[in-house]
Amino acid sequence: MKRIINLKATQNLGFLKFILLLPFFFSFFGFAADDIGPRKSLFKIDEVQIKGLKRVEKEAILEKIGSRPGIELDNYLLQEDLKTIYGLKYFDFIEAQQQVIKGKNVLIFVVKERPIVTKISIDGNFDLDDDELLEQIKTKDFSILDVNRIKRDLGALQKFYEEKGYFLAAVNYQLVQVSKDNVELIFQIDEFDKIRVKRIEFLGNVAFSDNELKAIMETREESLFSFLTGSGSFKEFNFNTDIERIKFFYKTKGYLQVNLGSPEVTISEDKKWVFISLKVNEGPLFKINNIYFEGNDLFSDSKLREKIKLKEDEVYSEELLRRDIIKLTEAFQDEGYAFANVLRDLQIVPGENKVDVKFSFEKGKIAYIGKIKILGNTKTRDKVVRRELKIREGSKFSGTDLRISKENVQRLGYFDPKAIVFNTVNRADRDDVIDVEITVKERNTGQISLGAGYSTASGFFFQGSVSQNNFLGLGQNLAVSANYSKKTSSFNVNFTDPYFLDTKWVFGFDIFSQDDNQSKSYRYKKKGGNLRIGYPIFDYTRLYFSYLYEDLTLKEVTNPTIDPELENGLSSGFQTTLVRDARNNLFEPTDGLYLSFLGEFMGLGGDKKWAKAEGDLRFYRPLVGDFVFRARVYGTHIGKIQNSMIPNTEKFTLGGAKNLRGYTLEAIGVPWKDPKTGTIYMIGGDTATYTSLEIEHPLAREAGIKWVIFFDAGWAGDDLNKFMLHKDWGFGIRWFSPIGVLRFEYGIPIAPKLATESGQFHFDIGQLF
Repeated sequence: MKRIINLKATQNLGFLKFILLLPFFFSFFGFAADDIGPRKSLFKIDEVQIKGLKRVEKEAILEKIGSRPGIELDNYLLQEDLKTIYGLKYFDFIEAQQQVIKGKNVLIFVVKERPIVTKISIDGNFDLDDDELLEQIKTKDFSILDVNRIKRDLGALQKFYEEKGYFLAAVNYQLVQVSKDNVELIFQIDEFDKIRVKRIEFLGNVAFSDNELKAIMETREESLFSFLTGSGSFKEFNFNTDIERIKFFYKTKGYLQVNLGSPEVTISEDKKWVFISLKVNEGPLFKINNIYFEGNDLFSDSKLREKIKLKEDEVYSEELLRRDIIKLTEAFQDEGYAFANVLRDLQIVPGENKVDVKFSFEKGKIAYIGKIKILGNTKTRDKVVRRELKIREGSKFSGTDLRISKENVQRLGYFDPKAIVFNTVNRADRDDVIDVEITVKERNTGQISLGAGYSTASGFFFQGSVSQNNFLGLGQNLAVSANYSKKTSSFNVNFTDPYFLDTKWVFGFDIFSQDDNQSKSYRYKKKGGNLRIGYPIFDYTRLYFSYLYEDLTLKEVTNPTIDPELENGLSSGFQTTLVRDARNNLFEPTDGLYLSFLGEFMGLGGDKKWAKAEGDLRFYRPLVGDFVFRARVYGTHIGKIQNSMIPNTEKFTLGGAKNLRGYTLEAIGVPWKDPKTGTIYMIGGDTATYTSLEIEHPLAREAGIKWVIFFDAGWAGDDLNKFMLHKDWGFGIRWFSPIGVLRFEYGIPIAPKLATESGQFHFDIGQLF
């Protein structure tokens, strides 16, 4: 066995020299201590020196090694110190020497430092940017050269390319000597073409078609719109996840014994296309035979059966079972049993395509909430999070309250939804108390935007806005916006404090100024504002009271039915609004309900009087996969006060990008024909109602692009005996851009009443509902 330490006596130099043979060091690094023979005492150390250092501080070495003045040096200690120094990865060469200086035994470590990587560059990449590639590597500019780390970086880059679909990419590196102590690191890349998915086929599937199974998968075939949707890319991780998705899908439909064979992946001769075949063994369809409960002394079996979705003699579903376990666990936790555990046991009935389901319960001890800690909120105040919590320190543990608390914090929109974690921590001193740690990650809640574009409603426009949804970290909303176009210009200031003076009261105000020329009948200038307060009366439900003040001036009136003297002037009054908002996200909802009722009385001073009522229902529900169903039903009516005339500018018409998208702006209302000119004008009605139904789905998720199909129906008028429902359908694209939601939609009237009514294209900014 070769020694990794070679001891030589050199009489004419007057010192002993110990040389570390680095190649052998690596070969024998894992060997036991007796590989260098018996322990031998070398000399007593009087002093330790390090020579050859240029950039590394000597203290960085001395504090790591075991050799110290006054210690007897032996061959084992020397070996360990040499290993330790080399393990720092700062040096290419290490040598240990003994010198006797002025009668003292000095242990000297002579080192040669590795060069510095002064520059890192990427060569040969075309499709992927330098920045995103450099993010994948651990080697950084001005770090000490570490070849092993560079090799790991090669693996990271190779994996990153494979994740992006470049399975043929080749990654290598080159070191270029810049100076004696500096090198440049160049990663050399041959990307080749990205492999695209040409075809996915299933063999053996009977219950579900190929298209139904493909719809579940993240991996998609190349299509005409792949440049938008990203379909056609083959990523191994996504594909492996797809296999598990398909298995789970079958089990949710009752195919408990489904099995997928090893996929056959074939690459075309030109190495541009991949063909995927998956063999499916569906197995029989299982129904539930009996459902049992074991270990339960809190609830009756009938009570537990009410809580679960699985039913006897119905098709088995893995998804329903998962939800039932969560529901049953919450039921026990709501009684204070924080450590409750619900186990499931499935037993297939011999000779039948049926399965028995047994739920077993381990309830543990009753526990109480200890301390609630909030972590990661670098900007948002603790109180902003705490006021959304249903759980309270010292209260009995409740699983439902814990879940609702998390949902409330997510609904704020101030934090990354995927990074909100509610972690329960057991106390070391008490086994019946649980601390709750809430970890969040702040997201950008402020926005400054400048934009220009074209809208079918207002023409070319310029807009700018400054908004902060979490002003000063207090959960307040402040927004200032301005918009200018040929047909409309506006300026708005909005402020809302949802917990005014740390109470449950909401306080807010709006100040606005608007110049609008979109109507065919007139142009108006309007300025004013409102003050509002609100208070929660139930969960997710608030009652608001508002005071409104507005000054309106009409210009360029072309409709002879409009009297400027009636329309112009001040209006002053108040509103009462009841709002229930249980949407899962305020800005991009995919589930939940929004309901509001409004009553308005104008006539507290001013020049005009009217009373108005309004109802608005919005409903959101996820369907299959990423499909989302969205619905809105809206109705409003305005009436006279003391026989005062209602201004036409307050009456209602329909049509345009905001409601019935198959019609032009103000196309639906009360028609009036000028007896002198024969011109037909559309006058607003006292009543309007409409509904919109939509199905929305991501088109390019990373780009924030969705497609939508819709159906609208509505009526506006002042005589219910002349009620006539106008309908349209259409499709569109929505881009959730930095300046807001950009909507490109085309609506087509259904059974139009006039020959002039045809399809309408709309481009508008802002979410419809």
